[in-house]
Amino acid sequence: MRKVLLLSYYWPPAGGPGVQRWLKNVVFLRKYGWDTIVITPENPVASSYDDSLLKEIPSDLEVHHTPARDPFRAYAMLRGKKDKQVSTGGIGLLKPKSKKQQLLNYIRANFFIPDARKGWNPYLLKQARNVLSDGDIDAIISTGPPHSTHLAAKQLKDEFDLPWLADFRDPWVNIFYNSFFPRTKRTKIKDQNLEDLVLNSADRILTVSPGLALEFEDRAQKVEILYNGYDPADLPAPETKKQEFFSLSYTGNFKPNQNVAALWTALAELVVENAQIKEALQIHFVGNIDPGVRESISACGLNSFVHDHGYQPHHYATKVMVDSSALIFIVPQTKDNNLILTGKLFEYLGSGTPLLSIAPPEGNAAEIIQECKRGKSLDYKNKEGIKARILELFGNWQKSKGFKVQEDLEPSLKYTREGSTKMLAEILNEFND
Repeated sequence: MRKVLLLSYYWPPAGGPGVQRWLKNVVFLRKYGWDTIVITPENPVASSYDDSLLKEIPSDLEVHHTPARDPFRAYAMLRGKKDKQVSTGGIGLLKPKSKKQQLLNYIRANFFIPDARKGWNPYLLKQARNVLSDGDIDAIISTGPPHSTHLAAKQLKDEFDLPWLADFRDPWVNIFYNSFFPRTKRTKIKDQNLEDLVLNSADRILTVSPGLALEFEDRAQKVEILYNGYDPADLPAPETKKQEFFSLSYTGNFKPNQNVAALWTALAELVVENAQIKEALQIHFVGNIDPGVRESISACGLNSFVHDHGYQPHHYATKVMVDSSALIFIVPQTKDNNLILTGKLFEYLGSGTPLLSIAPPEGNAAEIIQECKRGKSLDYKNKEGIKARILELFGNWQKSKGFKVQEDLEPSLKYTREGSTKMLAEILNEFND
């Protein structure tokens, strides 16, 4: 069996879609003739942790845990956080109120380029050289964020002359939360040069969406879209009993640029205008919520309808997905967001639960939603359209006499995680045939 070396800062017990993406790839790659050796920090700083994912790691998988210098620990402590968890995706970073927070954001933006996790690279390189010196590795994969991991992978490619695949789960220079930071012109230029270096040097760039592929294709040798997909085994069968409430649910981190004023206003108006909705409505959140989102919900008088579950293990989130009456899906409001395709979408589709989709109507996500026959996506300011969709979802729920409305899963079966991994194996085979 051939072997690939995976360099991933995030690995169980860290949680989140980036961890699940590569955990699933590692598991399914064996079916297609590739074993994996993983190098990861022994104590990473992450936004969330999910011990349940540890059970999915094959017992005989070779995983090397290394030390890592990470200034995010000090950063988190200075921000008043007592544990090793830090904000993700800009949560809590928009409009910092204190001078100390503004200073910390300036330091984070300009002193750690491309990111603060680059302190892991010396330890990563030492361990990787030990593994690669055995001469039993056929390819290298680096995944980012953190994109500093790609810089270590380039050094290894240069030293050992192995095929290198650089996986971009998110943009680098153009990642949306960079706009929250006071980045200097010098920082932006240096960061752009590093991104260009990686794109030009990797034998293959992997991305999660057509949008990212479009952003990178003019600077890369070749770009492949490797969708996150969903694993049907992760999605339990929905409960067959009657639902007591009409539950609108959102799972995952709710970021500041997903705060859609028209959504909260539409819900606030509906509970005033429709007594049945007011009696039945519940709004569930499973994950970290930006403080600004909480403020918007409160300002619309919706607090009494909200059930905040906090961050939960992946199996908890998927249970909520399949048992909800409808799921809220929001593409972040940022530059070129018509090209954004979030990993959450595929599990939403796999759950069979109806969607309330707020996204660029002609974007990548909207196209897949429509392809899978799950309705149309509504513009962020289309309050009346959002109200009409909620009324439609509520009406269908009433017609089912409170039982979950189950959507047809057949159109979404092409987006399974195993299908993505099969494609990854085919790409790796190109370099080793």
